[in-house]
Amino acid sequence: MRIPVLSGSSRRRLSMAALVVVTGVLVAMTQPLRTSTPSSPKGAAKPVNRFGLSEPLPRTSGAVRLAAYNLLNFFDQVDDPTLSGEFDDLPMATPVARCETLAEAIRTVNADIIALEEVESDVALRWLRDTYLRDMGYTHLASLDAGYYRGVEQSVLSRYEIVEAKVWPNLSITDVRRAGDGWQDVPADKRSSLTFQRSPLMVTIRVRPDYLLTLFVVHHKAGGSSLKYHREAEALKIVEIARAVMREDPARNVAILGDFNAAPWDKSMRVYLEAGFVDTLAHRTTWKDDPEMPLFKTHESDRVLDYILLNSAAYREFVPGSAHVYGTLAPPPSYDYRTDPQPEGYASDHYPVIIELMPHDLK
Repeated sequence: MRIPVLSGSSRRRLSMAALVVVTGVLVAMTQPLRTSTPSSPKGAAKPVNRFGLSEPLPRTSGAVRLAAYNLLNFFDQVDDPTLSGEFDDLPMATPVARCETLAEAIRTVNADIIALEEVESDVALRWLRDTYLRDMGYTHLASLDAGYYRGVEQSVLSRYEIVEAKVWPNLSITDVRRAGDGWQDVPADKRSSLTFQRSPLMVTIRVRPDYLLTLFVVHHKAGGSSLKYHREAEALKIVEIARAVMREDPARNVAILGDFNAAPWDKSMRVYLEAGFVDTLAHRTTWKDDPEMPLFKTHESDRVLDYILLNSAAYREFVPGSAHVYGTLAPPPSYDYRTDPQPEGYASDHYPVIIELMPHDLK
């Protein structure tokens, strides 16, 4: 990585930018949660703002805003002939009202680059962009088949040029090496057949002529504690792939982001941390009696599932204090997604996670 030495004035400007962001965090944390919501249909739970900040933090001048957001089964209105029966996509078409609230959330985040999960296809992503986000500057997009039987994949919308996009659908992950203790045993009938549930999407973006950012957009295997072994194997394989990229280009800025389906203390998360990736929201609190705890939850079930991790090269450009969760409207705890209709104003069961980077390779 060719790294310029900043002048004193440049260092002062960067320090002031960081101070502004940190001040913004403190101000936002003192804001009352947003509780006034549109009236809901009869029988629907009334949504409120329960988690995250009620508004995203102000943008830092000169920074690139990066976000991750699970859109909760975003399907367009066009029937995919390859999906039928139990997994027919047409009945899953996202209602117009929820398309609008998803688009409102994306607009409010106003990320320069946003990684998305649970998107039907590149066609669906293009339709969302062109119908609801056409003035947001997302000239570039990527969405590739992740090899998932239910027909959703990871995607990226970007204001900067995407120079590479790649997936590894159905790649075997049986050969990963589990060193040390703490791993969940792999069931005997799975030891020769483990693959990515959904391949990560690797996207390389040219933010500036001299600044490349490689994203691994992940959506780890869902399910309870009995499936930790699968997420652990996926994490080990993703680290293996990311390390290959960094060996080829040691200066490459890398982010691993998306829906990890894991708590911060799970072994699958520790795989990334042990490999040198930094959790940009590691300062979160999960203590139930801490009044700040709801600010860091990324899912309506009162859990942390979504993260943005950075390698050492990218972390040098991380704007301190910029990492936060934007809490869209959420149903109250009494809501049951299996039986209750989605309330008016509802966007997704996940909330956007946001950070900022200064796009200059710094020592």
